[in-house]
Amino acid sequence: MLMHKFYEFTKQAEHQNIEEVTALEYDGDGGFLMAVGSSSGKVLIYDLRSSYPIRIKDHMYGSPILEIK
Repeated sequence: MLMHKFYEFTKQAEHQNIEEVTALEYDGDGGFLMAVGSSSGKVLIYDLRSSYPIRIKDHMYGSPILEIK
């Protein structure tokens, strides 16, 4: 039963184009900002006190973000 549920979840993820985190960087000044790079070429900026990004930048190439400076 558990393997069947895992298989269903995997198939749903494939169809929903779920993005993966490919890069991560925190604000170096001890702040509350975090930048996340995705497998689809987006960079999302988060305030760690919120669960929603404050800015989303799509690089329009579709290549994963591998490094955030």
